[in-house]
Amino acid sequence: MDDQTKFKENVIPFPGLKERLVEQALELLQGQYHTEAIQLLEQAIEMDPNDQAVCTSLAVAYYEDRQWMDSKSVCERMLREGIGEYEEILELLVMNLIQLRKHDEIKSLIQPLIDEGTLAGERAERFTHLMNISEKKANDSEREEKSFESFHLEKGLEQQTIQLAALSRQNIHPIKQDLIDAAEHDDTHPFIKTMLLNIMREQSVNDEVVIRKWGIEISVCPSELVDPFDQEQIDRAIRLIEEEGQEPHLVNIAIDLLKKHIFLLYPLLWRETKPEAIAEGYVRLAKEYLGTEDAWDGYQFSGLKQEIQSVEKENDL
Repeated sequence: MDDQTKFKENVIPFPGLKERLVEQALELLQGQYHTEAIQLLEQAIEMDPNDQAVCTSLAVAYYEDRQWMDSKSVCERMLREGIGEYEEILELLVMNLIQLRKHDEIKSLIQPLIDEGTLAGERAERFTHLMNISEKKANDSEREEKSFESFHLEKGLEQQTIQLAALSRQNIHPIKQDLIDAAEHDDTHPFIKTMLLNIMREQSVNDEVVIRKWGIEISVCPSELVDPFDQEQIDRAIRLIEEEGQEPHLVNIAIDLLKKHIFLLYPLLWRETKPEAIAEGYVRLAKEYLGTEDAWDGYQFSGLKQEIQSVEKENDL
């Protein structure tokens, strides 16, 4: 046993700390701050792995954050070790299995409980209803797989955008490789590559995708990517633009251009990482957009200026 492990074992938590962590986590969950709530609950479960409130709250938080495998694991442990309200945890487990499209597993779990009388009356009706929902989703998924045997991008940027917007509502896993091939193709527009990556990210595609944009090649796993706009550097740059004291019309144009460029660049960002330089660059681009001839005079970040202007040439949507 190393010194760090000994130290952790000897630490005595402050009285009531676990309860405060759970209370704060539940407040965060109500505000849809799932990630922050999960962090607090994971701390709480380290203090007491068998606490009913902690385990149940963590399972719910994982579920709300679409981490269905993690929620499933917590539920299974609780059922196995007799933690929490049996039917409440069983129902949450089934809801996770529905999201994971594990219909056969749901049926093999629930049907024996109904046949044996463990679940009867209204309880049996409730779980039968969940089984029916699962079966419907399984049938819908099977139909989708049959209808999406292959995928090819339409001709024209506008048509491709409409095509992918519709595709984002479907199960893309049967045509996953076609989407990867389209994202990796050199002739695919940067905007479309981002749309493809986003669709794969949202549906947790774990395959490696090699993206080439702006003379850079990068290998990514879509399921590990963040939302294009969910990045601190970008949030900071937008706040700085808003705080510049410029005319509201100019501020709106600068932020709009910045967001469009972020989408075109994704999953890349500018080589210049200073939010101040990025914010100033897009204010100057907005001024140029409005016809100011000397908009870039005195701008010290020539590399970033070149990147911004290069991306703007592709901004034809």
